[in-house]
This record gives sequence, structure tokens and C-alpha cells, in this order.
Amino acid sequence: MIPERYATYEKTVTLAACNMGVVNGDKQANLAKIEANLREAASQGIDIVAFPEEALVGAAECAGCRPGHPPCEAHQALAETVPGPSTERIAALCRELDLYCAVGLAERDANDPQTLYNASAFIGPEGIQGTYRKLHLGSLPWVTEGITFTPGDSIPVFETRFGPVGVIICYDFWFNPELTRIMALKGARVILNCCATFSGPGKRDYMVGTTRVRAQENHCYVVSANHAEQGSAGQGSYGAESLDEGRANHFLGHSTIAGPDFPAFSRAFVESEAGEGLVSATLSFEKLHRWESVFPWREWRATHQQPTSRLIAEEFAKLASGS
Repeated sequence: MIPERYATYEKTVTLAACNMGVVNGDKQANLAKIEANLREAASQGIDIVAFPEEALVGAAECAGCRPGHPPCEAHQALAETVPGPSTERIAALCRELDLYCAVGLAERDANDPQTLYNASAFIGPEGIQGTYRKLHLGSLPWVTEGITFTPGDSIPVFETRFGPVGVIICYDFWFNPELTRIMALKGARVILNCCATFSGPGKRDYMVGTTRVRAQENHCYVVSANHAEQGSAGQGSYGAESLDEGRANHFLGHSTIAGPDFPAFSRAFVESEAGEGLVSATLSFEKLHRWESVFPWREWRATHQQPTSRLIAEEFAKLASGS
């Protein structure tokens, strides 16, 4: 049974992940791929599409960005405000095709042109709803995004005819589960994880498994959209001899859509292979909410578990203040 707060939304949704081979530094080539995949998604009746982290510009390590300096000229040239030329073009497509998407890009701060964010724009038939800006940025020596970009400062959810949707980026999702939980507490039943996940020992199992766990623990449908496999074999080692080296741009692929499958626990409904492709799944919110007959955790948080919620918030506040 659909809870009253969700009663006016659509009861089913078709979600898709674009396992995309991003062309580093070439926005026009990437826009063409994004448009082609949006058109294909519309022809398949897909409602919401997730693209990878930095799908518009590429998630390459940057030799030009240096600690203590503004982002390099190349990143400045690639970055756009939102709204901006690329997101407005995508918004026109979403209006034409009647679908939603989350697209990773380098976002320029409208008030400070030298401040850039690793962001994902959420766009639908109604227009550009806003961006999620990555909070936990990777650091040297592995990656350079922490010196290129500034962390975000909010955890938004976006309104759709399918209910609230959360958008999150890679490290924020894989290693920081409290962020997905906050989105779910804000009402999101769909979480779109735009990621740039490298290959490595055990990474496929970790990626698929963590997508399933985040979905089950929050009673959400989750899409993890990754870059398609690139680079040469043997890159991306996590051996002891390589822990102080930068990560090569050798991506895993294996975009995944997962969620609770009452009465079963979470399943990976679909998983891409390593190469480029669009994968999708049609899912029922009525089935999703069947879990609330067993474990209505949102309701509990708002009623008899409020003291526990306050305790958790207080402990986080202490940690944040260093006390």
C-alpha cells in the first residue's frame, strides 16, 4: 500500500544507467553521446536516466591543477554555470522527450568564477532543478579533484512526478552512507549515484554489493551509473607498491540498478557489462512500500525513535566540532 505522502505520484518508474565512455576534455563529443542515449532512453519508455560523474567533461587526473592555486585554465574552460549552455541543451531534450536525467559536470560558481564544483545537474521536463555538488573530494596522491574543486554545502532532493529523487556522486555514496540516509529521510525513494569508479581487485563485487545495501537499508531504488571501461590492462592496482601513486583512468563499468524485492532483500535488477551501454529496469513503488509493513523505519524515525535520531545528530555535531 502506498503511504499517503506518496499517493499522488506515479506508481511505477523505469530507471536507466548509462555506462558511458566519456571523452576527456571534449564537451561536444560527450553532449552528442548524452543526447543519443537520452533519445534511445525515450524510445524505450525510460523515465529517469543517470549518467556518470563528470560525464560532460571527463574524470581525468589533472597535471595542471596545483595545490594553493586556482583551477587550471583547462578546467576553467570546461566548467559552466548551471543553467549554462550544456545544461540548457539537455533541458530542451528532456522537455522534448518527457524524461528526467542526472548528468555529471564541472560547475562554475555563478558568483565566483574561479570556484568550481564536481557536480551533477538534475534536469527534467519542467527544466533544470539544480545541482548536487560532491562533498567528499578525493585527494593527492591518488586523484587531483580535491585541488580542482570546492566541496558542496548541501544535500538536496529533487521533485518529480515519481516522487522526490536524490542525486549523489561516487565517494559520497560508497564511503559515506549517512548522506544517502539523509536523502531517504527527506523522502527520496530513488537515489541516482553518478560515479567514476576505477577497476581493481574485488571492485565489481563491491560496487554491485554496496548499491544493493544502500537500496535495502534505505528502502530505495538505487542507480549507480559508471564510466565504461577504458585504458590498458593492469592499471588501477591496489597493491602495496602502488598505494602512493595516482589512479589511472581505467574505469570499471558495471553500472547497476538495485533495490528491495519484497519479500526478498535487495536484488541487482540489472547490471551492465564493462563497455558502453544503456541498462534499465521497470520498478514498482507499491512493491517497494511492502517493506513498510515489516520495517516502517521513516515512520519510526518521526515518532518513537525521535530521541534516537536526536542522539545520532548530537553525536555527529560533537564529532564535527572536534569535541
